[in-house]
Amino acid sequence: MEFPVKFLSLQKPELEYEVSIRGESPGSTVQDLRKQISKLGPLFPSEDILESNFSVSADLKGVCDALAKVQSNLDSRPDRNVLLRTQNLLNHLYHRLNRIVCDETTKPMYDACEQEFRALTARFNSVKDTATATVLPVPNTEPVVSTAPINVNVTCDRGSHNELCKIKFDGKSCVRAFVERITEFCQARSISDTKLLSYATEFFTGDALHWYRNVKGQVSSWVELATLLKQDFGQRDYDYRLGNEIRSRTQGESENITVYLSIMAGLFSRLSKPLPEDEKLEILLHNIRPCYASTLASAAAITDIDTLRNHCRNYESIQARLADFREPPRRTADTLAPEFAYTGINYNKNNNNNYNKNFTYKNNNNKQYNQFNSNHNNSRPYTNNNNFNKYNNNMKQVHAVTTPSAKTLFCPRCRNNSHNLRQCPANKDEVYCFKCGHKGVKSPDCPSCKKDKPSTSKN
Repeated sequence: MEFPVKFLSLQKPELEYEVSIRGESPGSTVQDLRKQISKLGPLFPSEDILESNFSVSADLKGVCDALAKVQSNLDSRPDRNVLLRTQNLLNHLYHRLNRIVCDETTKPMYDACEQEFRALTARFNSVKDTATATVLPVPNTEPVVSTAPINVNVTCDRGSHNELCKIKFDGKSCVRAFVERITEFCQARSISDTKLLSYATEFFTGDALHWYRNVKGQVSSWVELATLLKQDFGQRDYDYRLGNEIRSRTQGESENITVYLSIMAGLFSRLSKPLPEDEKLEILLHNIRPCYASTLASAAAITDIDTLRNHCRNYESIQARLADFREPPRRTADTLAPEFAYTGINYNKNNNNNYNKNFTYKNNNNKQYNQFNSNHNNSRPYTNNNNFNKYNNNMKQVHAVTTPSAKTLFCPRCRNNSHNLRQCPANKDEVYCFKCGHKGVKSPDCPSCKKDKPSTSKN
């Protein structure tokens, strides 16, 4: 090439131009621009680019700025390195001027720039011939190599290669998960498609390795190889079965909403045909845990997944606060502001004593206790204080209603209904028949009752 350009010695404006005309968006830093032009320069040589994609006015403005830099270099006392950079900048301007297609309105400005370029080129040649340090010729085969002292970051990808080759595929695991993992790794480490394809033989084992040896002559890029992988090792009804798994994948008890939605997003991305957003939202609303129902019901209409995530996260935050809530501390001797301390409900001793007096009967001769026993002796006989206390403890569960099944008073000794046997005022030493009231005998020995009793003899 007659006018070789060493891109790495150009400054930022010229690097942005060289990257842009090769079809890529220029980076923000000089380091990024040098990485881009190092890849694009060998692919798109300067002499192969015949027309600029910039406007004529913008292109001529850039040419004028570059010519001013050449003028400044020549006005100083240039050494060998300055002359090399100036020559490289003139070569850049030569190709740039040849790509500009001007019209009648921009023709005068273009002619002025071309005339100044020729004048500066002639001046440069005269300075170069008289300089003590001559400019060495640049090999045509290495247009991107610069002899100027430029700081270039060199990175070794040996560690990336070792980590990448740990990812294996044997033909039995999920092929889509394998392709996705390889793609993510290469994007993180900036591994090119060409280099990735050269590593392919180290990814496969078992049946997948036999398959790769058979098809490696048919592919020229990793994209083509990944497409064949999915065709040959993917299940035919993959989308149908994965769709069923997606619809049955509910939120686990220990999963928060952020983790669950991230997992569901990964499942959605595995589908060959992406689902519409409204269908995704419907699946998520059915599969999240029911505890969010009250929060979502009180919210406005949920139209996207981000709104759903925000509402559920607010619910989780409130539940976390409720779990962390603690009752206020009591006032102690070390409290600095006791008048502001929480006192709560205080049950003093006097109230407790009054409460106990209403439900404790220590004296068996108490009139209320005797009256209670006299009214309830037949229905609920109490022989000691323990039975009474049991009844007293269960009073809240007993309705104070007289039932029709209650027994009437009857004394078998006196044969009347005015009192019961325990309250009988008769002499208890005298014996009576409890059935007929015959005096002096007991019921089994009563002659009157025996007469009325039928015979039980088997004969």
